[in-house]
This record gives sequence, C-alpha cells and structure tokens, in this order.
Amino acid sequence: MQWVRTGMQLGQVVKNAQRLRQILAVLARHGFSDLVVRMNLGKFLPRSYSAFLKSAAEKNTPVRLREAFEELGPSFVKLGQLLSSRPDIIPESALTELSKLQDNVSPLSVDVVRGVVERELGKPIDQIFSFFDPSPLGAASIGQVHAAKLLSGEEVVVKVQRPEIRSIIETDIALLDFLAGLLEKYIPESRAFRPRIIVDEFFKTLVYELDYVVECNNMNRIAQNLSSIPEVAIPKVYKGFSTTRVLTLERLNGVRVNDLKALEAAGIDRKKLVSVGARAFFKMILVDGIFHGDLHAGNLFALPGNRLGVVDFGIVGRLSDKSREQLAGMMVSLITEDYEQLCYIYSEVSVSGQFVDQESFTREVRNMISPYIGLSLKEVNSGRLLIEATKIGAKYNIQVPGDWMLVFKALITIEGMGRTLDPDFDMLATGQLLVQDLLKDQLSPQKIARELVWSGKDVVALLQTLPRQLRWMMKKFASNEYALDVHVPEVLELRAQLDSNSRRQSLSILIVGLVIASMSSIHFQEGPRLGPYPLHSIVLLLIAGGLFLKLSFMRGRR
Repeated sequence: MQWVRTGMQLGQVVKNAQRLRQILAVLARHGFSDLVVRMNLGKFLPRSYSAFLKSAAEKNTPVRLREAFEELGPSFVKLGQLLSSRPDIIPESALTELSKLQDNVSPLSVDVVRGVVERELGKPIDQIFSFFDPSPLGAASIGQVHAAKLLSGEEVVVKVQRPEIRSIIETDIALLDFLAGLLEKYIPESRAFRPRIIVDEFFKTLVYELDYVVECNNMNRIAQNLSSIPEVAIPKVYKGFSTTRVLTLERLNGVRVNDLKALEAAGIDRKKLVSVGARAFFKMILVDGIFHGDLHAGNLFALPGNRLGVVDFGIVGRLSDKSREQLAGMMVSLITEDYEQLCYIYSEVSVSGQFVDQESFTREVRNMISPYIGLSLKEVNSGRLLIEATKIGAKYNIQVPGDWMLVFKALITIEGMGRTLDPDFDMLATGQLLVQDLLKDQLSPQKIARELVWSGKDVVALLQTLPRQLRWMMKKFASNEYALDVHVPEVLELRAQLDSNSRRQSLSILIVGLVIASMSSIHFQEGPRLGPYPLHSIVLLLIAGGLFLKLSFMRGRR
C-alpha cells in the first residue's frame, strides 16, 4: 500500500482531478453534497448539483449510496460488494442494499477480446483454439468469460481481462485512499468505520483479483488440498494458455445448485450434494487454511455422479494455524452453548488492541443468543449468530479481521443453500467431526512436542541474550549514579505550556503597567514634549505597543 500512499500526494490528485470531480459530482447528485463540503472539497462541486437534491431526498440513504456506486463504475461496485460483507461496520439496511450491487457493464467486442488474447499468448487465436465463441458466457467489471475449444479437443472457458481496467482501478484506489483520509480528518464520526483500513483491505483484494496467475495458483493449491474428497471438482488450469490477463480453464458442464427443477431432472441426490459441499468447506477453513472467499450459487454446480463443481477463485481467504484453532473453538462454543467462551475467543481475535468491556460484551451476546438455547443444531443458523455477535463486538472495540468475515458470510450462504436443498441439513453437525479431529491434533503428542521445541528455541535465545542485556543495563545504571531518568512526553509538554503561559502573563501585566504609567504621566508639564504630549509618555506607550505585538505573535505561534 506504500506506493498508493505516495500516489496520494498533491501531484497525483491534480493529475486525476477530472476523475475526482466526477466522483464528487456523482456523490452530490445522489444527495451526499454535505459530505463533500465537510471534507473541504466543496470547490470541486458543479454549480448545477443542487437541482438534483429534491429527487435524491425522495430515496433513503442506502438506495442513494448503491445508485452512486453503480454510476461510478467497476471500482466502486467492487467496493460496495466488499462493504456488503462487513456487517460489523455497515448498518443492516445498507448491507441489504449494497448486496444488490451488480456489474452493469457492456461486453467487450470480440475484436477487443481477440486482441487481448493474442497479445497475452503471443499467437493468433486460431493457432490456439479450434473454436472461440464470440458471445461471452458472462461479462463483469474486471473481465468476461468465453467458451472455447483447444486444438487438442478439450472444452475450455477463457477468462479475459478488460484492457483498460487495471489503470482505472489503480486511479480509483488512489483517489479512494485520498478521500478516506479526508473522511477521517474532517468527519470524526466516520473513524468508527475505519475508512483507510477498508480501502487498504479493498486494495489488497483487488490486487489479487487483477492477477490471474494468483487465481491460477489458488485453484491448483485448493484442488490439491481437496483431492481427498473426489466428489469435488475444481477446473483444471491450462498454464500454457494463461497469463496475468488471460486464464484458460477446463469447462464444467453442470447445473447451478439453486436450480431445483434442473437438479431433479438430472437425477442429482441433493442430500449427498450438500454433504459434499459442507465437508469441502470445513476442510478448507479448519484444516487447509485457504478457502474460496466468494461462495454463492453462481459459483457452484452440480455435476453427474453427485459431484460438486466450484469455479471463480478470484477471492480467496486465508487463516493461520492460530485462527483455525480459534474458529474451531467458536464452533465448539456454539455446539456446547458455552457463550462465555465464544466471547472470550472474539476478544482474542480482535485486531483493534483496545480495551474490551468483556462482562458487558458477554452479557449482550448472551441476551442475543438466549432465544436459541435448547434448540437442535439444525434449527440454529450458526453463521447468522456469529455475524450478530460480530456486530455486538464492534460496539465494544472488537474488530474482526476481513478473512473471518468471509468465513462467516460463507457459513450463512452454505447453510441457506444447504437447507434449501435438504431441509434436514445440519451444518454444525457436519463440521463437528472435523473440529474433533482438529482438537485431537492440537493435543497430540507430536503437536505438543513441536510446540515445545519452538518454545525451547525461544527460551535458549532469551538465555543467550539476557545476561548481555542485564550487564549493559547495570553498566548504564551505575554510570548515572544509580539514578533513573523518567521521560514522560506529556509532562514535558505541560511544563513547556506552563512556561509559555507564565511568559504571556508577565508580558500582559507589564503592558498594562506601561499603559497606566503612560496615561498617568500625560498631564505632566515638565520635561521634553512631542507636540502637546510629554515625550516619556509617548515612549512608554510605544514600548507597550511593541510588547503587545510580541504577545500577539506568541499567541499566533501557539
């Protein structure tokens, strides 16, 4: 993100002034002109924006925000989609509206697509594919997908990135970072939403989504991890026909998992399909630590033999060993209804580093979950409970990492789809076996031995450096005659402030005394005079005036 910070200097803003004006004009037209003015950017607003305020006032804020993002194009649509997965910082009404954001883009012409493919792969398109469908299977803001057939006969899909999208997104991210900084500076209430952190998270997500080589590596790694579940199909990547802007994949011919009539016609066993999907999901998040971050019905297909096809790995989440252990602990807490432990894990997960009122947080979570206590696991939407607990945690300075929100959102999606396909689907019961295996692994002698070895290495390193550090500290302590120097910046600042106040007060008293002396001596008849007034009276008044200017300068400098 450092280069983005550098790009936010004045020169970058001036260079992209036209796009900045466009963004601010769209925000103003949709009723956010007061926000623009508060950010000290009112001078960039067009004079005609007030004509739109009446029509904008007829719609609620979430609707206006969604429409503004759609009008501003791909970068803002992607930002809105990211925000729709953050219920911990975005109100429910806005989440619902932002989840409606769709890529409203026209497909690229076949000539443009052909040009991108040939430039990236270095060959004429007919030397790579025996067939290339000019009509896309789907068009999105970053790229579009075409059906094709390799010269060797394999049916594939070719994902082609829009040629101008990278520069558009880089410009928009730079401006978004600039606007986020102004939001935090001039609008204090926005700091609770952490605008710059959101933009930083958005930047990292899009960097990976713009690089198809990263997506290719993610697919291969997840496919390898899920090889123990043969019922899951992940498209084969043809690396020889893939680059950062072109991705050629095996075509999966199946039925979307939310098309119930087509599933029935194809003879798919829906219970088995749901079981396969749940096992694969829990293995990704609890065992492997890398998981598909955009699971929804459009990316899941039912294949012959009750196999589950998974596509579109542009967004991938990652969990460390510690995070996987904490997530397993959360699931155990839900299964055992130990909500105090659940709240404690939330506090451990938090990245804010701020004080947490654990007792109040636990009490509020308990009150939220109490209606579900005693219900069977299949009657509880675990993803929804975790999301609601996350919202409560946000009020108590608990900030959950973005990858955790991807997990919670995926839980909600899979539970919803699972119960649509199988009313008896029990999400937690499916994951319980993996959780037990994970906990057994954590307590295994091998795992404990590995952790003891690492801890032992840390202890040895500490013992090697500790005597040297202690000797250095004692030497420094003795050289200072065993006195401790305590440096408290706030005390030094307070002392400087008191000294400054004392000097100003002394000057003020002196000025008042000189003015009084001047006024008192103005009627004296003896001594030299300047016009009708005694010279010494004028001199005293001039000295008072000079000291007054000095006092004013001191206040201005402060």
